[in-house]
Amino acid sequence: MSPCTFDDALPRALEQIRGTFAGIDFADVRFIRDMNGRVHLVLPDSADQAEVVAARPHLADALGAYSPGSETGLVRLSDTLFGGALMDEPFLVQDINGTLIRLIERRVVGQDWALAPGTEAGASVVHPPRVSFFSLKGGVGRSTALFLWGRELAAQGKRVLLLDLDLEAPGLGAQLLPDDARPEFGVVDWLAEDLVGSPMAEAMLVERMLVARSPLADPGYLYVAPATGKRTAQHPAGFIAKLARAYLDNDRGGGEDFAVRVRRLLGTLERALEPDLVLIDSRAGLHETAAAAILHLDADVLLFATDQPTVWEGYRYLLAQLAQMAHIHPAGDDDWRLRLKMVYARASEKQGALEGFRSRAYELWLDGLYDEQPAGGAEEAFSFAETDDAAPHYPLQILNDPRFEQFNPLEHLSTVGAAAIASSFGPFMAALDERVLGNEDLEAVDHAD
Repeated sequence: MSPCTFDDALPRALEQIRGTFAGIDFADVRFIRDMNGRVHLVLPDSADQAEVVAARPHLADALGAYSPGSETGLVRLSDTLFGGALMDEPFLVQDINGTLIRLIERRVVGQDWALAPGTEAGASVVHPPRVSFFSLKGGVGRSTALFLWGRELAAQGKRVLLLDLDLEAPGLGAQLLPDDARPEFGVVDWLAEDLVGSPMAEAMLVERMLVARSPLADPGYLYVAPATGKRTAQHPAGFIAKLARAYLDNDRGGGEDFAVRVRRLLGTLERALEPDLVLIDSRAGLHETAAAAILHLDADVLLFATDQPTVWEGYRYLLAQLAQMAHIHPAGDDDWRLRLKMVYARASEKQGALEGFRSRAYELWLDGLYDEQPAGGAEEAFSFAETDDAAPHYPLQILNDPRFEQFNPLEHLSTVGAAAIASSFGPFMAALDERVLGNEDLEAVDHAD
């Protein structure tokens, strides 16, 4: 037998259990992958103890380096430290050659990717509409779209808060706030102070040292909570050191992970500023911080993509992860998958290009997050036609315009012109008005000059 790899471990464990415990119900089995990737198996107490003991060395041989050892890798439920409580832990569902297994992930980082939206304490608190802007890579116009829509709404009298969670490549502060208008601190500072329970974390919020109004929406209310503020600009050598700590869990209560901490920060800002809408600039890529913006801020999520093979490959990984949580539907909530929406960024005007993008997005969702249509059609499935414009895969569209490449609002907004904004971003913003705010007839405002 060849050495076991990470990708081999779960199928091999499944094969061993199926071969030894014929007829076992895998809904009663828990596969646990520990922080090193080793696989533990917990069987129901109905499994014969003598057979469990006899199966252990065979399982350890099959898993090789991914076995925790022949004495501990296979146990019955009552022999675990958790007992019956283990069955109540959140789990992912993986389809391995037609068999659904329940997988509990133990991670040092990345745990937010293993928790479904709406299942966390405090996730359902009333708040203004939130929209996360996500992309796999930078340079697709994600932050520009966020700013232009926020500015448009501010000009219509809405109070809009922009939150920068692209902490490793902060941009909103530099793009929307002149140096002398930046707040004293940023999100990274708050996370660093909150980690150690510093009173400065609360002071930043109470005294509004974390937010500033952008002059680009004057006289509108366009609040910006940047990743960094004046203090980091004065002490740049400390930025990476603070960033390394920003993602850590704190010891508040039973401990808060990154998503919980950001949700608390966001809720406090919302109570203080009373925005009508919050737009969140997510980190690009599949880092832990992106999981928070996609899954755990109770937000609509825009998935920006260009029509490139590398982008589709990345989204295939993302949707495959999310598909493992498709079985989870918090009581009283609509299906969380409806809150996702593809965006065709830097799009071509050619109809064939749009149809090609839509087709590739549809295939991606069919393989990932859409349900298979049940036989007979009696049971409602989460599935859509390719041409259904309300479907998550059917993209909103932002036309490519070279004037928005390297776009810096502080320098270029006055020269790019309202017509260019309307041509490239107008349909996108109108669609969001309707989708998020239910407005179908918002009047476009010319305020670029």
